[in-house]
This record gives sequence, structure tokens and C-alpha cells, in this order.
Amino acid sequence: MAQQGRTWFIRGAAAALVICSAVPDISRGQSFPLTGPQNAPYGAAPQAAPDSALPANALPPGAAPGAAQRQLVVSVQILGASSTKDYEIQKHIHTRAEREFDPELVQADVRRLVTTGLFRDVKTFTRPTAGGVTVIFEVFERPRIHKILFLGNRVLSEKLLSKEIGLKPGDPLNSYSCEEARRKLEELYHTKGNPTATVSLLEGDQPGDKDLVLLINEGQIERIAWVTFAGNTVASDGRLKTQIESKPGFLWYFFKGKVERAKIDGDVEKLTAYYRSLGYFRARVGRELSFDDSGKWLSLKFIISEGPRYVVRNVSVEGNKKFANKPLLDYLQLKSGKYYNQAEMNADLNKLVDIYGSQGHVFADVQADPRFLEEPGQLDLVYRIQEGDVFSVSEINVHIEGEFPHTRQTVVLNRAGIRPGDVLDTRKIRDWERRLKASQLFTVNPQEGEPPKVVVRPPDPLSIQSLAEQPAPGTVRGQDPGGDVVDRNFPRQATAPQRPAPPAQYPPNWSPHR
Repeated sequence: MAQQGRTWFIRGAAAALVICSAVPDISRGQSFPLTGPQNAPYGAAPQAAPDSALPANALPPGAAPGAAQRQLVVSVQILGASSTKDYEIQKHIHTRAEREFDPELVQADVRRLVTTGLFRDVKTFTRPTAGGVTVIFEVFERPRIHKILFLGNRVLSEKLLSKEIGLKPGDPLNSYSCEEARRKLEELYHTKGNPTATVSLLEGDQPGDKDLVLLINEGQIERIAWVTFAGNTVASDGRLKTQIESKPGFLWYFFKGKVERAKIDGDVEKLTAYYRSLGYFRARVGRELSFDDSGKWLSLKFIISEGPRYVVRNVSVEGNKKFANKPLLDYLQLKSGKYYNQAEMNADLNKLVDIYGSQGHVFADVQADPRFLEEPGQLDLVYRIQEGDVFSVSEINVHIEGEFPHTRQTVVLNRAGIRPGDVLDTRKIRDWERRLKASQLFTVNPQEGEPPKVVVRPPDPLSIQSLAEQPAPGTVRGQDPGGDVVDRNFPRQATAPQRPAPPAQYPPNWSPHR
């Protein structure tokens, strides 16, 4: 029986489905501990305003903090900016004219300006004026990068190197960003098959420098000549080569095949995961790197210690109420006595989800729990099931998006295979989504837009409450659903409690090959 009093929404196919989430603005609410009056430079002791910045009668806000907090900001001025546009500075300042003066907000503005990396220091001053105070921000800019030069690069292009460092002419020039650019280029060369490459700074880290100049010594390129395996018995060398990325290049020298340490380490993890998916939970994988006399060609050997292969001693299910254990276990592929196989276990998980999803349990949760035993090489496999409720279709909403959408909603609904009132079937939903993708009416390339998708969403609690409060059709106050008059003074005959139905032996009308 489908659960009553619930509203079910299915979001139909869309050329592009966009879900937007609101992110709270924390720029105002964020605060940091800071000592000293607001006219002090960031991270330094308070200083008096320079004569060029303030008139002779200018007073720092620290002289009268109580009066300044009750005054309004008449205007906000910026001094010392020659390379940075005013609008680039003002977007980081939250102190506004015609608002109450807040020393803490001024200090927060200073922190925001310093963290942009555009300024070495920021000082603030206030000047009493008619009707309030004028807040002045004096900024001390960092030098800007005039040009970026790469010297000695032959393997990698300047375009790739510029993209890697993330700097461009006009950006602030400081020793930290220059050192970070040098480190990124060195790591890039190491991952591209030049493990001995070095990068040094010629200009950019000294006071007075205007250019960023990087000297690159690429060193010699190391390539993979051979890949071999030792200790493997369950899988051949050819099968294991399909699991790794470190391979000899095409025609050895001209295409790919470079030595990348990070990729070799990743191949060790992939081989370990492959063996554990076959039941070798104690498998260990190492590697051996041997270069020839020239130091250019590498012989890579993966050394494998497989260990024992685990056998499934028992397979059971927990939490199932609608179906008995035996019919569910009969559908499973991984049975007692077989070697553990992760691919077969995942297939059985999907099969159990489909069994319940075909009967309206679209939110059924099935988890596999391998339990290792004290006996080496054996484990018990338990499938924990949370069936959930049975749902039926209440409404089908179609959303077609695009620059000029012209497809009618009936085109989508005609390919549905389900109608309002039907018990939900996850297989029919997948078939509906497949038919929409094969119709050539909507984009299926993720790079061009989101492909058609059928989204099943839980019912709205407000709609459930409104439906529950509505009287049943044909029911009038004072009458029962059958139409007989109800005498409230006459005791109704008590009915015996119904015994719950036993679990079904087999799912009705279900076939794993549907």
C-alpha cells in the first residue's frame, strides 16, 4: 500500500538544472582581536598624522574616544594610492559616510586592506568636521610587477609556466609571491619528468626590483623503458598494467613515458586497492626504480606480496521486514563459500536497492558490512537494510531550461512510463531518464550543460499536514465513511487487532533482468 497523505515531487528532465544555495555574508560579522587605538598603523605603534595628510587642527580619535563613537562619519578619504584605483580600495572599506563612527569597524577595514597584498601598511586618521568626523585611510603600496621573464625553458612553454605561477604584470611584487612562484615551477618540472630540474630567482626578491625573472635549469629528461611485476599470481602482468598509469611512452621517446614520482606512488595505491577488491586484504605493494648508466631510462618494477585470499563464510541480511531472508539471498551473486569480490558485492548492493525500489521503497538504504573473523582468511558479509516507507507519485513537475526553450512538457511526460497515483519504481525512473537522453532533444554533454535528470524528492511536511487535515471524499461530520449516522452515545463494537502480514516470500513482479 502506498503511504497516504504524502505529496511526491519528481523534477523532470531539464536542459540545465541549476541549484543555488545562499551563503551567509560573514565579512561584516567576522572580527579579530586587535589592540591599540584605531589610528595606529596595522601591526605598529600609534603614530601622529603626517602634515601632508592632515591639517594642523586634526585630532586622532584616541584623544576623545567617547565623543568619536557618538559622531557620524561625514566622509571617507584615501591617500597615498598611485597605482591602485580608488574603487579597488573602497570595495574593502565598510566604513561609510552618514553612518555612526565605529573604531572597531575601521580596524577591520585596515585588516581587509592589508590582507589584499596590495599594501605594505595602512594607517588611519580622523579629522573633526562640521557634523561629525572625516575618516582618512593612508595606504603604502607595494611595488608592482613590470614584466615576467623565464630563462632556460625548452621543454615547457612560457604560457604553461605563466599559468602555473598565477602571476601577471601589474600584480604586487613581494618576496613571498616570488618564492612561491619559484617553488611551483620546480614542482611542475619534477612532475613532468625532470626530477633534477632547479629554478632560481634572478630578480624579484630584492628591494628595488621591478621585474620577476626566473632562471630554469631543466636537467635531463627521465623516461620509463620497462614496467615489470614480481610476486603476482592471481593476475597477469597485462592485467596489472591496465590498473596503473606509469607506462613506457609511445615510440619510447617522442610521446609520454616520462618519470613522475607522484604518479608512481599513485600506482602503488591503485594496485593495493585492486588486490583488496579481490579479497587480498593483507596485500602489500612496493616498487623498485633502476636507471641505466646514462640516467635517462628507468626500469620500473612493482613487487607484490599477495597474502591470503579471504573467503566469505556466511552471507546474511538484517533489518528486512517486507521480504524474507531466503528470497533476498537467492538473488545475490556473492554467496557463502566464494572468494570475496568487491565488484560482485557492489552489484548485489544495487540489486537489493532495486528490489526495494521497485516496490515503492525509493529511499531504502542498503549497506554492506564485511566482518572479519578471528580465523585468518575468512569473513562474514552482512547487508544492513533500512526499508523506509512506500511512496507513490503525487505530482510530476517538468522544468525545461535553456536560452530559448521551446520543447513542450508533454514531450517529456510521454516518455515517462509512470503517472500520478502509481507506486514509484526506481527502474522506471532510470528508464525514463535514459529515454530522455536518447531522444536527442536535450544536451547530453556535461561541458555544454547539465544532461536530462529525473530527481525524486521527499514530500513537503506542510503539504502532508494539509492533506491530513482534509476530510476524506464523501465524509460528512457526524457520519462514518459508509454514510451511516454515528451515535456518539452508543458504544462502537471493538475490533480485534490485526496480525501483521508475514514477510513476502518473493518480490511480486520483479525480475533482475527487467
